[in-house]
Amino acid sequence: MGKLNVDEAIEFLRDLCGRARWHEVKAFVSSRVERLERLRGSRCPVLYIGSTGNLRGRCRDLAGKRHTVFLALLALLATGAEIDYGYKTTSLRSEAISLEHELKERYRRLHGANPPLVEI
Repeated sequence: MGKLNVDEAIEFLRDLCGRARWHEVKAFVSSRVERLERLRGSRCPVLYIGSTGNLRGRCRDLAGKRHTVFLALLALLATGAEIDYGYKTTSLRSEAISLEHELKERYRRLHGANPPLVEI
């Protein structure tokens, strides 16, 4: 992970939220601001841990509203953040799920919380 402009990203989403004239959009965007706020003061470069059975599909999801971290990533990138993506392939879906669980547990033990953009 490169430079993050967390405060600028938060302001980007708040501005977007303020311009929206649709209550549901405001509520959706506001909930994503909360995730960005978790990044303040974080020194760990891990923002998100997840698994998928289809890497191409996950990348498409991350670039659209179907994934819950989309707006947070969009705001970070729109404000000049440099984000590196990494992945590990497994042979079986069950291995991917197990690895995701293990990585999240390690992260929680080290930091006392989920990665900032992970909800559950």
